[in-house]
Amino acid sequence: MCAVTAEAAAFTATWRVGSRTVTLTSPHPKPGQALSAVVEWDPAMPLKLTPAELVQYRAGRDAALADMAQALGITVAVVG
Repeated sequence: MCAVTAEAAAFTATWRVGSRTVTLTSPHPKPGQALSAVVEWDPAMPLKLTPAELVQYRAGRDAALADMAQALGITVAVVG
């Protein structure tokens, strides 16, 4: 049997991209370990963004990551 635990998010940010809402959520950082944030799209992740939507997404993502770094006292990098 596998035990499943739920942990409240340490950081959450939401922004608009076109007609969609994007939410970035991060757990509490653990000393010495890498941290992965989750990005969710509502109603669904698009297959392709227009150039204007890409600008909106990146601006929102960059602002959210800067806020997350400040709030959690961590260094943030985008990989991939």
